[in-house]
Amino acid sequence: MGFDSVGVIPGDVQEFFLHWQVVGKTGLIPRLQDFLDFPPFKLQSEVAIVDVGGEGDLRFRLFGTGLSSLAGRDWTGMDVLTNFHPSARAEAMRTASLAVSRPCGYFVTRYVQRVVIETRAIGIGLPFLNDKSGQVGLLTFSSLIDRTTQVIAGEAESFVRAVPLMRWIDIGAGIPGN
Repeated sequence: MGFDSVGVIPGDVQEFFLHWQVVGKTGLIPRLQDFLDFPPFKLQSEVAIVDVGGEGDLRFRLFGTGLSSLAGRDWTGMDVLTNFHPSARAEAMRTASLAVSRPCGYFVTRYVQRVVIETRAIGIGLPFLNDKSGQVGLLTFSSLIDRTTQVIAGEAESFVRAVPLMRWIDIGAGIPGN
């Protein structure tokens, strides 16, 4: 489990991965309660917790306050995919489904549009076990360090435009395609 041949991964994303690694695990992944009971990550406001149900069922259990400021609202409790541009929904669902079914983690580049401003940030997703439902969900984090913002032409809407996968993270169960 490392950052070799990933490209440039911002320091805060690396720190979140290291934080996740030291949380107690049940098998390969932490229970959600263990993650929540562990001392909070120093950049907790950029963390989101996502419940992953059946096909097309992703819901924000928690959407950090830093993310809410960027998005212009708190998405806690909302269907994750409704906040994605239609062209990005299938890829987002595919990545989440593969990450929880393996389980494994991933690095992505997130492109988020708010009105005519687009923000690009490197992010990470790592699995957790929901001890109440028995389902695997995702702990996600978006970088503060490597975030860039630009004015774009086109639609004046707010949504996640794209989340291209940079690389899978093997946490001990392999990665998709292997």
